[in-house]
Amino acid sequence: MELAVRERLLAAERCRDVQALKNAYELIKSASQGEFEVDSSDNFSTDLYVLCAEQLGCLEMSRDCLEMYFKGRFPVNQFLGRAYLCQGQLHTPLSTDNLEAFEKFVQLFMKAIDFAIHDQRYYFLIYNASVLYWKLVKPYLKPGFRYCLIPSLSHIVKVLNQTEEQDHEWRAELMINLLECFLDASKLEEAKEFSSAAAVFIKENVPDKYSQIFALMVMSSHLLNALNLGNKKLNTNLAKAEMGNIIWKLHSVIFSFILLYCLLCFLSTHNHCTLRAYVCKVIYNLDEENQYMTF
Repeated sequence: MELAVRERLLAAERCRDVQALKNAYELIKSASQGEFEVDSSDNFSTDLYVLCAEQLGCLEMSRDCLEMYFKGRFPVNQFLGRAYLCQGQLHTPLSTDNLEAFEKFVQLFMKAIDFAIHDQRYYFLIYNASVLYWKLVKPYLKPGFRYCLIPSLSHIVKVLNQTEEQDHEWRAELMINLLECFLDASKLEEAKEFSSAAAVFIKENVPDKYSQIFALMVMSSHLLNALNLGNKKLNTNLAKAEMGNIIWKLHSVIFSFILLYCLLCFLSTHNHCTLRAYVCKVIYNLDEENQYMTF
C-alpha cells in the first residue's frame, strides 16, 4: 500500500494530477486510521504525510496530513524541517492586512531553519527556506512595510553566513535587501553597522553587485549626517529655550522681591506717591533689560 501511495504522489507531482493526489491522501488517511491490517500506521512511513502535504494541491488535505504527522511518532530527520516549512506556507501572507498570519508564517520558517542549523546534513533546508521565504514575503516589499522583515531576514542572512552557503550571489541579494529594509525603517545606525561587513563580502565574492550596496551606503551616510545635524540644531535650540526660561524665572523672582521691598518701604513711610514712582521705575528698568534677552 505504501508503494501505491508513492506512485500516486509521484504522478501528482510530475503531471499535476489532482485526482492522483486525492487518491494518495485517501490511502494515507485510511492507513492512519488503522483500516489496513498489514500496513498499519506503526509501519507506515511518516514521510508520506509530509510528501503529500508538500503538494499543496488542497490546503485542507495538506493541513490534515500535517496534523496526522505531528500526532504520530515520527523520526527526527529532514521531514520534520520540511513539515515546519509546509506549515509555514499554509500561513502565506497574501497581503499586509493580516499581520497575525505573517507572524505565524515567520515563526514556522524560523523553526525550520533553527532545526536545520544543528545538523550539516540539513543545511539544504536553510537555503530552501530562504528562497521560499523571499518568494512569499512579496506583499511586504514596499515602503512602510519592509521593517516587518528585519528580524526574520536578519536571522536568515546570519544563518546563511554561519553555514557558509556557497551561493554567494543569493546571499549578496538578501544582504542588499536587508540594508534597504533598515533604510526604509530609518534604522540608520543599524544600516551603517551592517553595511560595513556586507560591503566587504560583496566586494570580494560578488563584485558585480558592489555598486548596488555602495549606492545604498552613500544614501545611508547622507541620511545619518542629516539626522545628526538636525539633532544638533534641535539640541541647540532646546538649550537656548531652556536658558531663556531660567533667566525669565530669575527675573520674576527678583521682581517679586523688589515689589515686596517697595511694599515694606511704603508701610514704614506711608508715602504713597513715592511707592508708585519707585515701582514704575523698577518695572521700566526690567523692561529695558528684557529687550536685550532675545534668543
